[in-house]
Amino acid sequence: MAEYQSKEQLYGVLDEVVEGMKQDDAFKARIANANSSMAFIVTDLDNAEYVLSFNKGELETAKEGASQATVGVVLSSETLDKLLSGKLSGESAYFSGAIRLRGDEWMAQGMASYLRYMGPLYREATAE
Repeated sequence: MAEYQSKEQLYGVLDEVVEGMKQDDAFKARIANANSSMAFIVTDLDNAEYVLSFNKGELETAKEGASQATVGVVLSSETLDKLLSGKLSGESAYFSGAIRLRGDEWMAQGMASYLRYMGPLYREATAE
């Protein structure tokens, strides 16, 4: 399990994951018609915000603006680690109360499929 000492450390790992996603043709095809955004709000890291914006095959990020995201996912860094490393499904996290959602739940369910693209890159980025 990755343990984050600061939001900057988390941002570094997520930036590495996003760079890998930008190189993934299957992922770019998956978001070819997308026009939405998803924000992670990490409560135990001073409410760190990491926003992923999907727009017609392009992926951009920001470290602020979670309140304007289509979907917000509020969770701890431990839960985020479990989600991205594949140890916990988004559905299980939601129904157990480990995450709270802001915005459209149906849209969140669709965006949950993006985790499968993030998982291998996240595991690589956090390997010791």
